Amino acid sequence: MKLHEKIIVYRKKCGLSQETLAEKIGVSRQAVSKWETGDALPEITKLKALADCFGVTVDFLLDENTDEYKSQSNVKLTGFDRIVGGVGDLFEKFVLYLKNHSWIVGVVTILIGVSIAIRGLMEFLPAVNFLQFGFPGIAVVLVLGIGTVYIVVGVFLVVCGIKIIKKTKKK
Repeated sequence: MKLHEKIIVYRKKCGLSQETLAEKIGVSRQAVSKWETGDALPEITKLKALADCFGVTVDFLLDENTDEYKSQSNVKLTGFDRIVGGVGDLFEKFVLYLKNHSWIVGVVTILIGVSIAIRGLMEFLPAVNFLQFGFPGIAVVLVLGIGTVYIVVGVFLVVCGIKIIKKTKKK
C-alpha cells in the first residue's frame, strides 16, 4: 500500500476529516488532499506528525511492502466501514461545498424570508383602515416574525460566506 493510500485509510480510521487532520498537523486542507491523491508528498516533519497522529511509525507509512491489514494497527476495514467511509467522504464534500458556498444558501434564505414576509403583509394590509388601525391577527404577526427570522439568518449566512471566501483567498 502506497503512502497516499495509507493516509486516506488511517485518516478515516481515526474518524478525521481532511480539514481536522490538516489542523492537527498544521497544514492546509488542500495539502492533505494533495497527499491523498498522490499529487504531493508531506515534508519530513509533517510525516512524523502524521505518524504520531495515526499511532504508527514513519517507517510503516513509507514502506510500500506492508499491507495495511497486517500492519501494526489491529483495526481492519470491513465492507461496512468502507461504505460508511464513502458516505462520510460524500458528506464531508457536501459540508465543504456548503461552507464555501454558504452565501448562496444565505441569498436563497433571504428570498424565502422576503416571500414569507410579503405574504404576511398581504394578509395585514386589507385589515388596515386609513382612519382606524386595527391590531393584526396573531397569525399575521407570526408570519411576519418568521419571515424576519429567515431574512436575518440569510444575511448572517451571506456575511459568513463572504468572510470564508476572503479568508480562503488569503491562504
